[in-house]
Amino acid sequence: MVLRALIGCGFLFFLVSCSSNQTQKDILPTETPQEKGASLFLIHCASCHGENGKLGASGAKDLTSSKLSDKEITNIINNGKNAMPPMNVLLENKENIDLVIQHVKSLRK
Repeated sequence: MVLRALIGCGFLFFLVSCSSNQTQKDILPTETPQEKGASLFLIHCASCHGENGKLGASGAKDLTSSKLSDKEITNIINNGKNAMPPMNVLLENKENIDLVIQHVKSLRK
């Protein structure tokens, strides 16, 4: 009787786990575009620029006083500048680059 119940529970668990169509993206909380831009910035940029854009480590520019256009920021992200290496590979795609640009612009005074 106990063995039959265990086999039944195991089979039920197998069916439930195999029938789920949820992806990890569906399970994890979703970020707004602003939150995703901030997260990408923290992961890839904050070590030199600081969380608030003012750190200046390794000669990084103070992003709060930046007057660069989206096109100029994109160029720096794609090609690097001075000690900053190109970041486009780490950011993976244009959407992520655009989100980081919007976050950088939000740091301005």
